[in-house]
Amino acid sequence: MSVCIKRQPLVEADKIVLDKIGWGFTEYTPYVYAKIAYDETGFDVEFYIKESDPMREKTEHFDEVCEDSCVEFFVKFDPENSDEYFNFEVNANGTMLADIRTDRYNYRHLTLDEIASLNITPDIQDDHWTVRYKIGMALIKKYYPCFDIHKCKYVEGNLYKCGSKTKVKHYMTLFDVKCENPDFHRPEYFGVIELA
Repeated sequence: MSVCIKRQPLVEADKIVLDKIGWGFTEYTPYVYAKIAYDETGFDVEFYIKESDPMREKTEHFDEVCEDSCVEFFVKFDPENSDEYFNFEVNANGTMLADIRTDRYNYRHLTLDEIASLNITPDIQDDHWTVRYKIGMALIKKYYPCFDIHKCKYVEGNLYKCGSKTKVKHYMTLFDVKCENPDFHRPEYFGVIELA
């Protein structure tokens, strides 16, 4: 399975709906979609979550935001040359956990300046919340020096919605993750995200 993102303004991007329910947690499954678009300056990402009063207790970057109501984008920008992927995990406050890693156990945090460069913009409404950020080309090239937006045909990754300590625990994904217990750090289950 694959999805396609395009070189265009984010407002024109197609909705990418997260509709896979993970590990039997079917009691709470809010409507969630992402929009992703790109150009020479980087990748614009926006999540929409149909959810009232999201849990958002984490307020410091690098806190365990996956315990709150959280949306996540894991992406391997150069899968042909590198096993490393970014994980961008963010709650409704705009608090983010962001790393570069090869798996759950081998990682290093991005710096606070690198997180600031994402220009994270959360917005909470009565019945939904959104969060938007930009993964700039300078950040991508720092960790993937061979990446070339003019030659790249695809990246690999997955999109997630979770809340491991919310009132009703939930795990939703774009691509299926087929391990026994909840674990998003499984790059073997990343899907193809084509660049058009």
